[in-house]
Amino acid sequence: MSKRLRRMPCLAAALLAGFVAYGPAVEAQTDLLRQAIVENDGWAAGTDGGAKAAEANIYVVTNRAELVQALQAGGNPSLPKIIQVKGVVNLSADDAGKELTEKDYADPAYDVDAYRKAYAPSVWNVKLTDKKRPERELTGPLEEARKRSADMQKARMVIKITSNTTLIGIGTDAKIIKGSLVIGEGTENVIIRNITFEDAFDYFPTWDPGDSWKVDTSYPGCQESFVDAATGPQLCPGGRWNSDYDNISISGGKRVWIDHCTFTDGDRPDKLFPPVYPFPHNMVEQKVQHHDGQVDITNGADLVTLTYNHFQGHDKTSLIGGSDSRVEDAGKLNVTYRANWFDNAGQRLPRVRFGKVHSYNNYVSGVAAVPLKGVTDLREKHELALKNMGDAPIFRSAFGVGKESAIYSEANVFDIQNGDIADVVTVQGGTRFFDQGSVVNGAPADFASLLNKDPKKPISDDLGWKPSLYGKPPIPAAEVPAYVKANAGAGKL
Repeated sequence: MSKRLRRMPCLAAALLAGFVAYGPAVEAQTDLLRQAIVENDGWAAGTDGGAKAAEANIYVVTNRAELVQALQAGGNPSLPKIIQVKGVVNLSADDAGKELTEKDYADPAYDVDAYRKAYAPSVWNVKLTDKKRPERELTGPLEEARKRSADMQKARMVIKITSNTTLIGIGTDAKIIKGSLVIGEGTENVIIRNITFEDAFDYFPTWDPGDSWKVDTSYPGCQESFVDAATGPQLCPGGRWNSDYDNISISGGKRVWIDHCTFTDGDRPDKLFPPVYPFPHNMVEQKVQHHDGQVDITNGADLVTLTYNHFQGHDKTSLIGGSDSRVEDAGKLNVTYRANWFDNAGQRLPRVRFGKVHSYNNYVSGVAAVPLKGVTDLREKHELALKNMGDAPIFRSAFGVGKESAIYSEANVFDIQNGDIADVVTVQGGTRFFDQGSVVNGAPADFASLLNKDPKKPISDDLGWKPSLYGKPPIPAAEVPAYVKANAGAGKL
């Protein structure tokens, strides 16, 4: 127990009894508060967060306003600080603690129904750009009103974490909900532990008409040139809804350790928001997406380790590298995933560009799409796919092998209902992938043979690097599911 606690016995007793006082304050488990990452535990080795914090810069926070104040550490945001989260901190709340919702953020000129009608494929897609696809940058008063609404929400629910910070939950029920934490460029040495992150909900997602759009003449009436309502580009498949907020966005930050956290969409999963446009724009992927990533690592971020986290029921779970065109990311985006549970996740576990990623002893459980054998009618396929959607996102892939990525997979376990080894790895512009000791649906995984079926597009297992930073040695794949399920997530620190 610290000297400050001994001098303040009433405060210590209050904390242990569940009463909360805003800092400076110290919680009883000082060993956990100042705990740095285990030596050599992945790419974030050496990260100690707020371990060197003076007792005056140890805080307990219970709401958004207190969190924002604590991050400034007495006017110097770079000072080491330890911030303990007690109970539920709602980031979509005003300074008095009142929750803010869509109507509080919406611009007076924004109308979601009018927005959907104005940019519907039947209206917007009748004319293609010089790039032979619908214009992806929406224009007009409704899009401008959407942007103003989104800016209002972003200004409130996005919180920037500062350097030399440990953010840790007290007990088993600490939550940060309805908001997004950003570890941005210039921010270093951050630890986040023992917190459930829930429902980073975007009230104003944007429709991107050109996302995944293509001329596919198997769709009735689909062609490049507009003729009439029954023939033209407006009848070609494609377009996606996209949202802005990750539970945690490491956007340029460095030396970050995320440990024993849980990530969930809460009571508003995207399955509640099905496609709004008719065939052919009613694919499962065209749901109205209100959540982006759970932990995304982009824009030159580097030296990150994720251990013992539980990612629940989410589609686009963890992206590393935001664009093929960001060549300046080469040599960065180096990340370790160890002993995490990707539980009914859809994809991006992770999807990687440029980075050297070590993934070992993780457990992935999911449900792939039900095969529609014998169904040839495209309209029927769309309708059946929507009908067959379960409670969890459809599993599409675990590893996304993107541009200049080098993924080293080791003793991971994949249990994929309706799927097989071909569903685990997707090549998305990359040329290298290595695995040893992993298991898919109970069988040893031979990814090398699978990925080299096409001799014209070989995938090399020579990554040009080999992991040396092992916080714990790998355990055999047979032990991984029970071990990870027993240890991953908030409340198990």
